[in-house]
Amino acid sequence: MKKMIYFEDLSIGQKIKIGPISVTEKEIIEFAVKYDPQPFHIDAKKAKDSLFGGLCASGWHTCSLYMRMLYDGLLVNLASLGSPGMNQIRWIKPLFPNDTINGELEIISKTPSKSKPSIGSMIIDSKVFNGNDELIMTLQSISIVKKRN
Repeated sequence: MKKMIYFEDLSIGQKIKIGPISVTEKEIIEFAVKYDPQPFHIDAKKAKDSLFGGLCASGWHTCSLYMRMLYDGLLVNLASLGSPGMNQIRWIKPLFPNDTINGELEIISKTPSKSKPSIGSMIIDSKVFNGNDELIMTLQSISIVKKRN
């Protein structure tokens, strides 16, 4: 087991690489059928006539893949208490079948809690890139993290 990471262990400006993770056409279609059944996510033929020019993952699927990379790359060892949400999500380019994505996180702010001295919050800017190193998604999230005892 790796050493636990606490609020004090992360610094503003620190960057953390996450990923990679890949997605197949089958996974894209299965996710979309269940959660976002728009034609360009579930039907390759109809997707050719869409703005995307082919079948692509739902943005929510891309967010789910990001979450897996975030967990594996940071949260598994972070003294995390969860998140109150996202400030922003932008889908810049589509994620296509059989692509591999990776990400980079940057801690942009840290605020110790005034009412609960054992915790703090961080704002994290995240960038997700496809296999051609093109930016496909940006997120800004808030994390609540324990301080060391």
